[in-house]
Amino acid sequence: MGEVYLAEDTRLDRKVALKILPPQFAEDKDRMSRFVREAKSASALNHPNIITIHEIGEAEGTHFIATEFIDGKTLNQYAKTNPLNFQSALEIAIQITSALDEAHSAGIVHRDIKPDNVMIRPNGLVKILDFGIAKLSTTNNQQGVDEEAATAIKGTIPGMIIGTANYMSPEQAKGKEVDARTDIFSFGVVLYEMISGGLPFEGETALEMIGAILHKEPLPLNAEVPTEIKNIINECLQKDRNERYQNIKDVCNDLKQLQMKLLVDAELERTSSPNRKEAETQILEAQPTAETETRGSIAVLPFTNMSADAENEFFCDGLAEELLNALSKIDDLKVAARTSAFSFKGKNVKTGEIANALNVKTVLEGSVRKSGSRLRITVQLINAVDGYHLWSERYDREMKDVFEVQDEITLAVVDALKVKLFGDEKAAVLKRYTDDAEVHELFLKGRYYSYKYTAEGWKRAIEFFEKAIEKQPDYAPAYAGMAASRGCLWFFGLLPAEQTIPQSKTAAIRALKIDENLADAHLSLGIITFFYDWEWEKAEKQFKQSIALNPNNAEALSYYAMFLGFEERFDEAISRGKRSLEIDPLSPLINMNVGWTYFSAGLLDEALNQAGKIIEIEPDFFGAYWLKGAIYLSEGEYEEAVEELKKAVSPRRSSNCFGGLRLGLRLGG
Repeated sequence: MGEVYLAEDTRLDRKVALKILPPQFAEDKDRMSRFVREAKSASALNHPNIITIHEIGEAEGTHFIATEFIDGKTLNQYAKTNPLNFQSALEIAIQITSALDEAHSAGIVHRDIKPDNVMIRPNGLVKILDFGIAKLSTTNNQQGVDEEAATAIKGTIPGMIIGTANYMSPEQAKGKEVDARTDIFSFGVVLYEMISGGLPFEGETALEMIGAILHKEPLPLNAEVPTEIKNIINECLQKDRNERYQNIKDVCNDLKQLQMKLLVDAELERTSSPNRKEAETQILEAQPTAETETRGSIAVLPFTNMSADAENEFFCDGLAEELLNALSKIDDLKVAARTSAFSFKGKNVKTGEIANALNVKTVLEGSVRKSGSRLRITVQLINAVDGYHLWSERYDREMKDVFEVQDEITLAVVDALKVKLFGDEKAAVLKRYTDDAEVHELFLKGRYYSYKYTAEGWKRAIEFFEKAIEKQPDYAPAYAGMAASRGCLWFFGLLPAEQTIPQSKTAAIRALKIDENLADAHLSLGIITFFYDWEWEKAEKQFKQSIALNPNNAEALSYYAMFLGFEERFDEAISRGKRSLEIDPLSPLINMNVGWTYFSAGLLDEALNQAGKIIEIEPDFFGAYWLKGAIYLSEGEYEEAVEELKKAVSPRRSSNCFGGLRLGLRLGG
């Protein structure tokens, strides 16, 4: 088909994979047709598990396809370095079937599903490649496939075999007309190979292999393979396509059900609990979001202050953050966290670079001009892939209309990203706690100062939250803000517990009495009940509830990861920590929490590496040196520990850092 090169897109400053059709092949109509078909087939699909086609073109007689660069391994390569167990094989299988379901729904049959066409990134995301011999239905023209291409490949020529012998279906091997059930058979072979390490049919040559596929039964799987897996594989590998699964969605659903059963069985064995329903509920609540790349992904940048008054900075940040918080409640949307998105504030960075750094496909940016009670808000949603505007709008309104504007912008973004909002989710996204613009403004000021992450910032934040509550005693977000700010003053060793913990806990409880669905209030209670009260069971419930209410809450994920590390549930802890970094990669706090998670798991090299990343992001953040000091203390390297802990003490006079420094000095003599 061609040669593939790693290349750089100089316009958008990104790595791409460049597939080039050699000049001698360009005159071959069949090869050229398959080359074009590959680009059209994959580009018609929008799914996290299918390779993204950027463009197809020709330059000086050379034909090329530019695709996303997938830094990963083929399934065969991956299995050699990451031995697959039943759970990991099922996770990969579910992603493959999800991708095939998308393709089949668009009228596209891949026809060459095999391990070499399945790539896995280091984070576990599966990508299906090479749609070069895909079959497209003639009814699929709305997906961008022209009539001529569809007609040309409507079926195979009788007796002509297209595909890879080891993985092709019986009808494919006979050169017959194929449909989606062909991919189901090929997938069955791949799943068999993942589970057993070998192929279900034997043959030294391609012809012998085809003969075995046509006339022999699959080789039996080992006795330890769960019966449910055997049944799924058996139904996929039926020689008569009418006796196979009739659509890939059913395969995917059965795989998911089996995955849950195995998880529940493992949980019941671990806890010796007889309650399957309770175990299933706990697993569902604890499941991290599997995909790191969703159908929709967005970063909301801080809005530019176009007003004459620099004091309006807080309002611009607050408006952007309100939009970010609303969008983050959408389960099917990946939203970069505030800390990472706002780290580009005031910097002249290209949209493409921001998107690459935050691993998102779209960026929302805007500006605000505030004059008296009048507002002019300009917003644009940008496709980071090509730099084009997906949507833009200007709003000239009164200050009292700011809530309606926020709702309008949120719904417009959701619509532009083609994200579906269901009833309860839409209500959560559009929920507001006040109609009083002054109360809202006081809250925005409080939150603005809380994000400065200094003792003075948290103290000023509390003042503004208290003023908001004075004007509206049932304003739940202000109570949640107070709980978090007072909790931070204690957590970072800036004020003693007796001056902070009771007030923080009271504020969080008050917030939840007004609205039990405030994720931030649950997080504050989780931190207090774990780090202060040491009531671990209660703490875990609060962490889980916070994450369930806001799946994009990187802070909650990172603190829960620390909790899991203390419980020595290290695999879960590291998974949660990595997920928090995907959402908020540029946050010093999140990186510090993940570093402590590695530290608790005994992964000192990884923890030290995490500390280095913090220093790259924010050299003055005390947490990096605090973490390094703890690592060196644990290894008995007391001089190095003291040196690092002195750096931690310098920018932040925290009792936590002083405690570590005193310990290092004592142990080091």
